[in-house]
Amino acid sequence: MKAEITIGDAKPGDAHQIANLLSQLGYPAKEPDILLRISAHQAPGYKILVARKDKLAIGFICLHHYQTFHLPGPVGRITSFCVDSIVRKQGVGRMRLLAAEEYFTQQPCYKIEVTSNLRRTETHEYYLRQGYTETSKHFIKLLDLKIAH
Repeated sequence: MKAEITIGDAKPGDAHQIANLLSQLGYPAKEPDILLRISAHQAPGYKILVARKDKLAIGFICLHHYQTFHLPGPVGRITSFCVDSIVRKQGVGRMRLLAAEEYFTQQPCYKIEVTSNLRRTETHEYYLRQGYTETSKHFIKLLDLKIAH
C-alpha cells in the first residue's frame, strides 16, 4: 500500500528534516535554529506548511502575508519552498503550492509573490508552468550584521 502524503502545519518534530531540506537548497541550518524559526512562524501573518509521508517531512513551504501601502489588499509571499530531492517531480510541490494559494486566498491576498535565485532556472520554469509571471527584478543589500549561524 502506497503511503499517503498529507499537508499540515509545521511542528517541532519536523525541525531535523526541515534542516536537511534547507541544506539541499544550499542553506545549511542547525535543528535548534529551525525550532526557533518554526516558533517565530506561529505569529500572525506567518505559516509553514509541511508535506509528510509516513510521518516524515518531505517538503515545506513558508508563507507570509502583509499589507503594502500601494495595493488594495494584502500580499502573500512564499519565503521558502523545498521538496526532498528523493520525491521531486512527483506532485509534492504542487500539493503544497495549491495549499499555499488556498491559504492566501482566505486571507484575502491581492496577489502572491515569490523570489527565486537566478541560478535556479528549473525553479523559474516550474513557477511559470504553475501560472506565475515574472514581473520585476529583486535587489538586495546585505547589511554588516553579526548573525549567529
